[in-house]
Amino acid sequence: MKNTTFILTLFLTCSIGLFGQAVHPPDNSISLKFVVDGHPLSCKDVKVELSIGQLHMLPTPTADGFIVPTEFTQAYASESLRHQGNVGATISCGENTVSFSGLYPSWVLAGSWEAGISYPTSWFDSMNHSTAPEEGAWASYLVAECNDCDPGVVVTVTHPDVPPDLVDQLRKEQSSDVGERARNVAFALAIFKSDYETNRDFLLKLLRVCLSRPRNSAEDDVCDTKLVDEIANLYWRGDAELLQPLLNAADRRDDVLGEAGGFYSDLLDRRTALVVGELRKLPEEKQRMVCEMAATDDLRFDSPKLDRVMKNLRATGDDVAERCILVLNKTTSHKP
Repeated sequence: MKNTTFILTLFLTCSIGLFGQAVHPPDNSISLKFVVDGHPLSCKDVKVELSIGQLHMLPTPTADGFIVPTEFTQAYASESLRHQGNVGATISCGENTVSFSGLYPSWVLAGSWEAGISYPTSWFDSMNHSTAPEEGAWASYLVAECNDCDPGVVVTVTHPDVPPDLVDQLRKEQSSDVGERARNVAFALAIFKSDYETNRDFLLKLLRVCLSRPRNSAEDDVCDTKLVDEIANLYWRGDAELLQPLLNAADRRDDVLGEAGGFYSDLLDRRTALVVGELRKLPEEKQRMVCEMAATDDLRFDSPKLDRVMKNLRATGDDVAERCILVLNKTTSHKP
């Protein structure tokens, strides 16, 4: 018998009990929040569609979410079905819709969901639960946390299409933006390829200005770690000209660079030969600083990654690589 797909439509509304009192959600429910660019939305017409295999359904609504259909708890209880990534979810809030596939039954257990859309202006705020995407113009995401589960799980989907209305809006406001907003708008427009070089150079100028401040200056809304994160993201997206300014910025400047060593450790892990060649162009002290920050901020906490970096550095047979190995050994107490 041919399988039939059932698609049901139901709108989530506030559940009201007798005499107008709100009904408390049951223990087998998921609370739901929809967020756009870091701002929670208040939606009266939230629509959720779930699927498992070929079966599509809409769960029974609660005041702030929905009741978990028994199909998902039964699938999770089954040893054979629990590990099948055949769950899908589509959540709509007004004109905003996000869809996800390849999820597991464990995603639809009692707890909480945050679904949302994230544009580059808020990537390092609203997406602090995951790394900002290295491709695409914007992202949709779903964060699921089941009761008594630690940690939660996150899925992110990137989208290549540039929102034209958003680009126009950002370009109009850019001339009057100041502080953090000016920085984030420049980054977003660079992601959208709108006057890319001007916006990228604006971020680089900010970095130079921030690093020229006295050491241990108070962190403000411009000279904080997000500035380096934004420039590093543009590098991972293919702007090779940013590598030297990022390496040259290496310094003990927590007020500006924060944990920028995480970027350096990723470089050593993903592009060992390239970064060794670029480090050669810098003074030896600066080379050591890059490797020390990579170890302090990241590699000393990640032994498999440290082992990979060490192996890759040894394979280069380069004096710069050997210098970095010595720093990594000392900083992480790694035994050669």
